[in-house]
Amino acid sequence: MQPIAITYLQHGLSVLPAKRADKRPAIGSWKQYQTRLPTETEIRAWFSNPQDGICIITGRVSGNLEIIDFDNGGELFDRWYKRIPADLQNRLAVEQTPSGGWHAIYRCESAVSGNMKLAQRKDGQKVHTLIETRGEGGLFLCAPTPGYQLKQGQFTTLPVLKAEQRDILLEAAWLLNEYFPEPIQHTQQTGSSALRPGDDYNARGNVSELLKSHGWQFVNAYGENQRWRRPDKKNGWSATLRTVDNVFYVFSSNAAPFEPNKAYSPFMVYSLLEHAGDCSKAALALSKQGYGETPSQESVDLTKLLETTDDEEPVCLTKLLHNFKGLNPPIIYGLLREGETMNIIAAPKVGKSWLVNSLAIAIASGTDWLGFEVQQGRVLVIDNELHRNTSAYRYKQVAEALKQPVEKFGDNLKIKSLRGRLQDLHKLGQYFERIGPNEYKVIVIDAFYRTLPEKTDENDNGAIANLYNLIDRHAARLNCAFILIHHTSKGNQANKSVTDVGAGAGSQARAVDTHLVLRAHEEKDKIVVDAAVRSWAPVESFVLRKEHPLFIRDQQADPSALWGAEKKREPKEQTTLEEFVESCIAAKDPCSMQLIAYQAGQCYGLTEYKARQMLEMAAE
Repeated sequence: MQPIAITYLQHGLSVLPAKRADKRPAIGSWKQYQTRLPTETEIRAWFSNPQDGICIITGRVSGNLEIIDFDNGGELFDRWYKRIPADLQNRLAVEQTPSGGWHAIYRCESAVSGNMKLAQRKDGQKVHTLIETRGEGGLFLCAPTPGYQLKQGQFTTLPVLKAEQRDILLEAAWLLNEYFPEPIQHTQQTGSSALRPGDDYNARGNVSELLKSHGWQFVNAYGENQRWRRPDKKNGWSATLRTVDNVFYVFSSNAAPFEPNKAYSPFMVYSLLEHAGDCSKAALALSKQGYGETPSQESVDLTKLLETTDDEEPVCLTKLLHNFKGLNPPIIYGLLREGETMNIIAAPKVGKSWLVNSLAIAIASGTDWLGFEVQQGRVLVIDNELHRNTSAYRYKQVAEALKQPVEKFGDNLKIKSLRGRLQDLHKLGQYFERIGPNEYKVIVIDAFYRTLPEKTDENDNGAIANLYNLIDRHAARLNCAFILIHHTSKGNQANKSVTDVGAGAGSQARAVDTHLVLRAHEEKDKIVVDAAVRSWAPVESFVLRKEHPLFIRDQQADPSALWGAEKKREPKEQTTLEEFVESCIAAKDPCSMQLIAYQAGQCYGLTEYKARQMLEMAAE
């Protein structure tokens, strides 16, 4: 494989050895090759050992390389291929996979977006992806990996497509989509029976006219759907509007403020286009236009809003194991998975917020964090601590120190600054309800204690357990993980177990899936990191060295050297009877028992009881 890998490299492709079974690179830290090509020396070193696969990184590093991946045995490939003009068909590189799937491979004149799901199907409760792209930051296994066969074209002569040609390929795939997710909409519960402006607009708002006023163009209609083209696009279409309920489904990755592969209710379309996504301002404006009703002044019964039910029946182990498809997908390998919650705990002013900056950037850009491999995805940071300008300054500092251009990850990272207008977890829950599933991979709350509802005692086990249960429900619905930034309890932390370091109720130690604890090292510029994980193998303690604004893993430092830790006494050597007599009796002869005991304690650390035993043995 080595000669072929070198040939791919010479033609501008970021090529790596791969583990065929895992469909992943066969090297440890591979994310750097999303931004730079490997050297020929690296290629020769990797492939000097037997490898069972080759993979290529897609995106800018490989010349704006993108592929369309047809899964499920490639069942939709023929239907898609027939929709492509013959001259464009003949230009593509086409590869078949071991499972019968297909890859359509090409380069683009302009930058490509991240991976996109183009066609899906829902089977029961499970959504299957049938066609998707591999774009910026993605990768795919390819020939000459066993089972992968090029049927048309070569990797050394890949076509370079114009934007409109790429649109033809993507639109042909979108036409085969069978599943539309539930629309993103404002779902705040008020406890009032009055019709809200947003709900009223959903029922009778004119979305078509709204889209036209913002430059969208009506293309045509088919069945109950209308096709719409985004502003500044001359051909093709970018979204559909379902006429029965005015749900707007966006395919294009260049249709800001909308995101690809998401459905929007009429009210959310209005909020995004007219009020930059501020639902409160949108509702107020619609109210002034005559939408909605004025709530009655009668008292509101909140009983139903507060009721919770648990209608899940017990499942026998046989069925549980039959339905088991594996653990949740990783987000931070070794630490965190989708649907999980992680506490990051440290004393004040240690640098937790700076660490959060680097963590958020790592996930948004898909780069390693503190030596842990990370899956790329969108991140939402709920910042209760910093003013917006301070937050902007810090992210700029960290990005520059990491040498990560903001344009690479900026759209994947959103910050909601709440300094001066704090919201408790119940209020934030209303905001989370407006977020659609899979919109974010991680939601960070910094700091968690500032979201505690009024009069909640952080030492109340029941109250804290309920809050973590609430977070678990949000994580399950959103298919994301929550990371909570928390503070330590008072006093010396060095001699506590990892799960006892956090302040407050003991239930928080059991409620989360991962504890990541930062404690002071004996050396002032270092901190010790300990972790307790639930769904991973145990994590060994390690040391971080502060190099402002970053924390760098220090492989040479001793993680057991916690500041304030009790030092273990060196085991004493056994005192011989001859040494005892010479030092404690003969040297002071004649002497009293009190003096012998004193000498034994000074010379050998013996107790008076032990000294008496030794004296009796000497007398015998």
